[in-house]
Amino acid sequence: MKSASILLIPIVFLSTIVLAAGDSNETPHSKAFETVQPAQNRRYDYKQSMKKPFMYNGAIPFWEHHGNSFVALEFVRLAPSVPGLHGSVWRSTPNEHKEWEVEFSFKAHGQHSQGGRGLAFWYTQDYATEGSIFGNKDKWKGIGIFLDTNDVANQRLTPVVYGLLNDGTKAFPSRPIANSIGGCFRDYKNSPGPVVVRVSYVGKKLRVALDSFGRGTRMIDCFEVEDVDLPTGYHFGFSSSESGASDDHDLYSFEVYEVNPAPKTEKYLRPHEAEVIKKSGEIKIDEEDKRIFEDAQVAAAVSDTQFRIIESLNSIHNKLESLGAPVQPPESTTKNLAEINAKIQAMTSSLHTMEGVVEGLVKHVMSQGGVSTVPDITKVLKDELKNLNAKMEDIDVSVALSLIRPFIYIYKTALTLAMLCIHDVHLIVSSII
Repeated sequence: MKSASILLIPIVFLSTIVLAAGDSNETPHSKAFETVQPAQNRRYDYKQSMKKPFMYNGAIPFWEHHGNSFVALEFVRLAPSVPGLHGSVWRSTPNEHKEWEVEFSFKAHGQHSQGGRGLAFWYTQDYATEGSIFGNKDKWKGIGIFLDTNDVANQRLTPVVYGLLNDGTKAFPSRPIANSIGGCFRDYKNSPGPVVVRVSYVGKKLRVALDSFGRGTRMIDCFEVEDVDLPTGYHFGFSSSESGASDDHDLYSFEVYEVNPAPKTEKYLRPHEAEVIKKSGEIKIDEEDKRIFEDAQVAAAVSDTQFRIIESLNSIHNKLESLGAPVQPPESTTKNLAEINAKIQAMTSSLHTMEGVVEGLVKHVMSQGGVSTVPDITKVLKDELKNLNAKMEDIDVSVALSLIRPFIYIYKTALTLAMLCIHDVHLIVSSII
């Protein structure tokens, strides 16, 4: 008997809601629970859209926010849970699409059992004008979609969605649900995730669908209205206001799509040009031409490498000449010897690098069919370089000043041999190509 009484409680509660709605004549003109698919031919408009991260250089790109709204990286809080506060965000540039579809996600959450005033989506001629209607002005021109959780007359939580059309002359009705163009009841307050709403305007038909729990994967039809006139040049926006029982109203995303966009214009072709292009087919490069082109690239790379080697050799030669010039007796022998030792080490490293580069060039030329004189020149060059390196590495820092001048002659010999080798490399590569 006790369990039967418990089961009767929800039935009586639901009946009370239905009867109350019937008595007040404010039951929204909703459709059955039909799943709604997005428009088939739609194109994303990123300039009119808005999603995280919202802040960029201290502002929302292409958007404005007003009143008590707060912009975070993850969401936009249209109005905080403080009675009497309101805020809004608006797209300052008007919409240019004749047919469009928008999807936005939001959360309405709070501690009170009775809901706050709510959140509104706008498509209106004027924008960013604060007022008493969910934070926006009254007597707007356009459409407003309202998500209201506060039943002021009955002091209870009644999450409802409804739409109101206005030509700019009508005040907000005292019984908005009864005067709406359509609506539905949806339990979206304190939802576990963002609630997704889709508003479509295609072929002068306005359609609204929601997904309260599936994050947009299962959009349920709320209402649709035929023969609605929403011209281009209006502005998209959101606003929210708080009543005595306040909630936080957070906007997580807003995405705009142009429906049935004009096809992209094709490039104009002269007479018979399209036929010629079709007949020509795919252009194929001959293998021989491809090989010649690749060899030319290799030759250019070798020539560039030669130039860089010569520059490096000249720089080292100038440094050695400056080291061999007469100098005044140093004031601090230890400090100057350390500087000379560092220069000798740098010179040794440069010579090692030169040896590796020249050897690499010769190997490349020989692989392409080089002559036998090149290895002989390379051997002489490498022997001189090794001799120079060995002697320079054995230099005693204490006698560096007295020994540095004789090595200038040895380095000049190595430089001359390197020049000859590079010249032969260039001739060989040129003959191959």
